[in-house]
Amino acid sequence: METSTSRIVLVVPKQHVKTVKSALERAGQFDRNSKIVPDLDSERVSSAVGNSTGPTQSADLSRSSPPEADTAASPAEASHAPPNLTQQSRFPRLHFDATRGEYVDQSSLEDRTQRGSQIVENETSSPAGESPGDRDSHIRFPTLQFDVVRGEYVERSTVNTEADKAREPDQNRMRIPTTIPCPAPRNSSNDILDAEGLKSKITEDLALSEISTDISISHHVPSTAASPRAAHSSPLHKALGTALTLLLDLASVSHTLTVEALVTAFPDGYSVYKPMLLLPHNALSSAPWRALSTTYPADSDEMKAVWRDTAISVGATHVAINAPIPISTSSTSASLSTTAGEENILRSPTNLTPLYGNFGPAPTSQTITSPSATDFADALWVTARQNGIWQTWAPLYTMFSRGNVNEKARILNLASVNNLDVASTAVDLYAGIGYFAFSYKKSGDRRDTGIKQVACWEINPWSVEGLRRGAEMNGWTCRVLKDTDIAQLRESPSRDDSCLDQADLLVFQTSNESAETDYALLPSPKPPVRHVNLGLLPSSKLSWGVAVAMLDKQLGGWIHVHENVGVKDVETRRKVIEEEFQSLVDKRDAATRRKVLVEHVEKVKMYAPGVVHCVFDVVIGGDI
Repeated sequence: METSTSRIVLVVPKQHVKTVKSALERAGQFDRNSKIVPDLDSERVSSAVGNSTGPTQSADLSRSSPPEADTAASPAEASHAPPNLTQQSRFPRLHFDATRGEYVDQSSLEDRTQRGSQIVENETSSPAGESPGDRDSHIRFPTLQFDVVRGEYVERSTVNTEADKAREPDQNRMRIPTTIPCPAPRNSSNDILDAEGLKSKITEDLALSEISTDISISHHVPSTAASPRAAHSSPLHKALGTALTLLLDLASVSHTLTVEALVTAFPDGYSVYKPMLLLPHNALSSAPWRALSTTYPADSDEMKAVWRDTAISVGATHVAINAPIPISTSSTSASLSTTAGEENILRSPTNLTPLYGNFGPAPTSQTITSPSATDFADALWVTARQNGIWQTWAPLYTMFSRGNVNEKARILNLASVNNLDVASTAVDLYAGIGYFAFSYKKSGDRRDTGIKQVACWEINPWSVEGLRRGAEMNGWTCRVLKDTDIAQLRESPSRDDSCLDQADLLVFQTSNESAETDYALLPSPKPPVRHVNLGLLPSSKLSWGVAVAMLDKQLGGWIHVHENVGVKDVETRRKVIEEEFQSLVDKRDAATRRKVLVEHVEKVKMYAPGVVHCVFDVVIGGDI
C-alpha cells in the first residue's frame, strides 16, 4: 500500500484545545513543527483521504458537503470564479431601469444615455418640492450580480456576505496538528477510508472518546521547506538554544543528544506572570530532556544559568515548572500543606516547582497557615491582568487559573449583574485572590446602582493577602476581618464602624460555614445580597444552604454554582441542581413558594478528559 505523507489534524472546539493537546503530547503525537490555528470554513471540502492537497491545503474527512463557492463572474471579479466560468461565460451586473420597470444590462443604460435618454435617477418624476437627490433617499434599487452557484441574479451584498463568511475562520474551532499518518487512498472504491471509523480509533487511543462527537478530522501535508529549528523562532526558544550551546557540554551526556533535539522537544506554550516564567508540566518530560537531566538536573547550577538566560528573553527574573517533578533531594515542594488523604482546604499549590530565582520562604506548616508580615514581605509576588483587572499572588502558596478568564469576563458583562436597579451586595464564599469578586466590583464601578460592595470569605491567609494587594492595585478599598475582629463585632454589634460600610471589598478571613451569622453582624441597613458566587471545584455543595440563606428573600437573586461534570451528564446535573436548590428554598421558607430555575449553564473549560467545568446560574425568585 502506498504511504501517504499527509498527517491527521484534529478540528476541535476552543474549549477542548487544552485537553486534546495534552492527550496528544502524552501519546507523543503532537506535531510541534506546526501551529494550532483557527479552522477555516473554506477548507472544509470533501476529499478522499490520500488526496494530494499540497502543503497549504487541507481536507475535512468527516464532512461531505462542498463549501460555498466564493465566486462572481463579472470581469472585475473573475478571479473569484472557477476558470471554466470566468473564461467562457460573462454575466453582466444588472441595474434597475425605472422607466421600463425591470433590471437591464448596464451597457444598455449607457447607450440610452448617449442617445439623450435619462437613466434611472432622471426618468422618474419627483414629488412636488422634492429634488432627485431627495428621492434617492427612499428609492434604492440594488445592483444585481450573477451567482454562478445558485444560478440566478442576486443582490451583490448577499454574494459578498456569503463569500466573506466562507473565508472567515470559525472562531469556535481550532485545528490541532498531529504526527498521526493519514492513510493513503485505496484503489477500490469499497476500500475508501471510513472517516468516522478512523476518528473513533484515534479518539479511543487518546482517551478522548467522551468528546469524540465534538471532534472532526482533517489532514495536512507537512511542509518540507521549514526545518524544525525554524518552527521554534520565538525569543524563548532562541535564547534556550543559545544558552544550551554556550553553557552545557552535551557530549558528556550523549553523542546523539543535540541542542536542536532539545529545543524542538521544548513546548511552545508557556506563561509569563511578571516577573515569573511558568513552564508547562511537560516541559522536561520528553526523551531528550530526560536524557539531559541524568547529567544536568533541572535545579543544577549549570541549568540555573540556562534558565536565567531563558527568563531574560521574555522579561522575567524567575522560572518555575507547573509540575511536581523529582528534581533532587533538596527540592522544595509546597505539598507540605497536606498529608496523605487529607483534603487541601487551603487550595495551596502542590504542583509548582521553582527552577530559578528566590521565591521567598519555603512552605512549612507554620508559613502556610500562620504567615507573618515578614513572610509576606519576603515572598515572590507575581501579577496578571485579565479583562482590565489586576490580580496578584504568591505562587508558592496560592494557585492561579488563567483558564477562568472567560468566566470572569462573563460575570463582568452579565445582564443580571449590570442591570440591578438598586445598590446591592455580591457575596463570594470562595474568594481566593479575588478571581470573581473583582469582576463583580468592577461591574459596579460603571454606574450608580448595581454591585457596590463585595463580601468575601476566604480561609487561606496568603489568598487574603493577595486579594488585599490586588484590590489596592485596582484602586479599591479593602477591609480584612480576622477571627479577633469578628469576635469584637459579636461583643459590640451596635458599635459604629464606618469602614465596614464604605469598604469596596469586605473580607472575612474565616470559614464560610458561619457566613450567614458573620454577615448579620454588619451594621444595618445593609444593601441586599443579589448575587452569590460559589467558585469551588469539584463541587461547592456544602455551601448551597448558606448561599440560599444569604440571598435577599424579598428581591431574590442569582447563585452561580461551579461544578465539575461529566460531558454527557450536564443536562442531568442541571435538573438535579435545580431540584436540590428548590428543596433548600422550600425548607427555609415553608410559608412561601419561591421559584427556582437554572436559567443558564456555562461550560467554562475542560477540566480533564470527559469532565467539563460548568457554572450553573441558579435564579431564585423573591417573595410573591
